[in-house]
Amino acid sequence: MAFKIPTPPASSEQSPESLFRDLRNRTVEGLLSQQADMLRAYVSNQSEPDLALELPTGSGKTLVGLLIAEWRRRKFQERCVFLCPTRQLVHQVVAQAHEKYGIEATGFVGSQRGYPESDKSRFLAGDTIAITTYSSLFNTNPFFRDVQTLIFDDAHSAENYVTSFWSLNIKRFESPVVFESVWSALEKHMPYYDRTRYDYRDDPQLDTVFVNKLPTPALLTIKDNLISLLDEQLSVDQGELYFKWIMIRDHLLACHLYYSAHSILIRPLTPPTKSFDPFLQAKQRIYMSATLGEGGDLERIFGRERIHRIPAPEGWDKQGVGRRFIVFPMAFASERQSISQALKWAKNLVGP
Repeated sequence: MAFKIPTPPASSEQSPESLFRDLRNRTVEGLLSQQADMLRAYVSNQSEPDLALELPTGSGKTLVGLLIAEWRRRKFQERCVFLCPTRQLVHQVVAQAHEKYGIEATGFVGSQRGYPESDKSRFLAGDTIAITTYSSLFNTNPFFRDVQTLIFDDAHSAENYVTSFWSLNIKRFESPVVFESVWSALEKHMPYYDRTRYDYRDDPQLDTVFVNKLPTPALLTIKDNLISLLDEQLSVDQGELYFKWIMIRDHLLACHLYYSAHSILIRPLTPPTKSFDPFLQAKQRIYMSATLGEGGDLERIFGRERIHRIPAPEGWDKQGVGRRFIVFPMAFASERQSISQALKWAKNLVGP
């Protein structure tokens, strides 16, 4: 008796939209119109190496990002990583992927030494989407090295998460000897009132809360002295501080220096992502943002010369999935009481 070979089911890999219809375990009935429009626009631009999707708050951008990642994972057998600013958001996206959309996604948070071996194997084999934080990618030894698709959630708020990888932050209470040495080198290039506020930083009658930028010509003047000083003060034993210094040591001309009474920060104006292979070698980088703008801010945040933009679909505000909490607390006797009560309500809503 001949074996009957079953006919394979129709492929759902034609587009992310068709893939959504084949997700059997989803609990949402269908795509919102703006989600479908954005997915179609994405397919028309799928070959762009850097692509920004404008998806305002409440328009359902998480599902759009997950569908694109799952589609590329299935169709092109790619390793796809969905990046969030915080661990809390990682857990939230993983829960939505499983409970609402029926998409296979795995969260990776904390040190990579703590990643379960089974989860790592499934990701490396291309059997699951990875959901993780920005800092899990932007560090000196990332697990996510050979990735084809990177999807950045809340890209407009990612500047500190990206740039911190190339930033040396010397804190007075954590590294007092290094801080005092660098401060001494900066002092004569500071305004008199900044030096005074630092000298009397413990005086409760003086405003010592300030942040200022060392003028760029002054930084150029002390550059060689600063390099010698930090080379002498920092060693491998100081861990992260040392490695951050090594990354920017030879590129101070591209950096700015900011100081306050409690910390000294040296960081580049534009992060040098072209020198970071886990970011650069991805086939596609997708930036999801509530607001894109036209001023090149997204390009500056991620160190890219050009990012192709897909604007929010018309009528996105007619349908939404987000929740908004609006407070009108001004019925109280004073503004202070009103603000205090509003903060209590907000804390009760979102938790500690």
